[in-house]
Amino acid sequence: MTEIIAVRFKNGGKEYYFDPKGAAVSPGDQVIIETAKGPEFGVCCRGNTMVEDDQVVQPLRPLLRLATDKDLANL
Repeated sequence: MTEIIAVRFKNGGKEYYFDPKGAAVSPGDQVIIETAKGPEFGVCCRGNTMVEDDQVVQPLRPLLRLATDKDLANL
């Protein structure tokens, strides 16, 4: 089993799985995620959840942090 959070970017769309790196994240939390394009802003749509390993494409990219007021000002 692998622990994940699910995040959506921009206005809805597909859920992407990320490694929460031990942080407790709840649905609705605004997060900064490491993506192939660098750090990105997203919204958690499913908090910390365990899923079967075969449902995850490894390696999972990590949660960098919960979004700060400074992150939100830069959107």
